[in-house]
Formats: sequence, structure tokens, C-alpha cells
Amino acid sequence: MSKFRTMLFLVSAICVVGGAAKADSMVTITLDTDPLVGNVAGPFSIFLEFSDGSGIGDANNTVTLSNFNFGGGSSLGGPIVFGGASGSIETGVSMTDTSFISVFSEQFAPGLQLSFSLGLTDNDDAGGTPDRFSFFVLDSSGVPIPTLAPAGDYFLGADLTSNGPVFDVYGSDPSRPLSVGGPVSIDAPIITSSPEPATGLLLGVGLMVAGLVRSNLRRKK
Repeated sequence: MSKFRTMLFLVSAICVVGGAAKADSMVTITLDTDPLVGNVAGPFSIFLEFSDGSGIGDANNTVTLSNFNFGGGSSLGGPIVFGGASGSIETGVSMTDTSFISVFSEQFAPGLQLSFSLGLTDNDDAGGTPDRFSFFVLDSSGVPIPTLAPAGDYFLGADLTSNGPVFDVYGSDPSRPLSVGGPVSIDAPIITSSPEPATGLLLGVGLMVAGLVRSNLRRKK
């Protein structure tokens, strides 16, 4: 089989696989953590909560977090998991709603910013209440950094639905001090779209095919 035909075969195979796979939502979350560098309230912890809307632990949705970048900081190891949570900051985190609530927590030394890839499935939950993912930052006493969220002091929340996730984000509340030390001013997290893995692979193969076609055309001239 020629190189050209081989590349066309790869494109066709990826299209079939991509069409058969269920598309999940994938975004990148970026949070400014510069105000936490050297703060007396440290060390801080990432705290993740995934609640099952049906309350029965039907395991119909999964949240994954990967590609953690601390902008000059680092993870400190030793995750705490509960329910359907597993993994670590270093290897990636997975949370499935196998129980009413699943929890993940791990300490980190803050750098200029914290970013990670967030993947979410998009299944509706029975009863009309969506599964919900929430992201907090805890201080050394285990208390969330105060935010402007209406309840719960989370920086980011996401309701999982068949129409895609519904996000709400909040910055810190500068009118309320941390449980250790004074208040901090942190902007709400930034959410940016991330390409689906299959889409990125297909684009890369497509570019290779285009390059091969141009090369063949030049040789025939």
C-alpha cells in the first residue's frame, strides 16, 4: 500500500472511531493563585466535590481532571479520596457519581496560576436534578477560601446535562478574611475550550495528508 493510500486509510479509520465515540465536553480551567504565594494561610489544598443529582449513586457521569500546571508551584502529594473519586494531581483525577457525594483533596504549593484540563460527560440524571461538580481551594485549616458564590464558597461549579455543562464561576470575596490571615483578591477562574482528542488527532492526520498530496504533485510536475 502506498504512503498516500495508507494516510487515507488512517483518516477513514479515525473518522469511524470519532463518529462512534460519545463526545464529552473538555475545557481548560485557569485560576490566578499569585495572591496565595507565601500566604500565611498555606499550605493550600485543591478540594473537588461531585454530587449525584438522583441521590442513588447511579454512576451515569464522570469528571476527569488532568494536565495540572501550578505556574511555578507544585503538588505536595498524599491525596484524600471518598466515594467514586480516585487518582492524584500527579497522575490525573477521576470522579464518578457512584455514591451520593464523591470527594477529592490534595495539598499544593501555589505558583502564579493553577490550570488543568477538565472533562465532563453529558448525561441527564433521573428526577431532573443534574449531577454537579464543584471546585474549591482550602486553606491550612481545611476551610474554603471565601468566594462570592451564593453558597458554598466554591470558585467553579458545573451542572452536567445532555446539552453540555452549565458553568458558574466566582472570584474570592475580599470582604471576608481567610480563617488564617487576612482576605485575598482572586479573580474568577477562566474557562477556555479544549479540542477533543479525536478531533486533534484527525486534524494532525489531515495536515499530514495535505502535505503528502502537495509533495506528490510537486514530484509529478
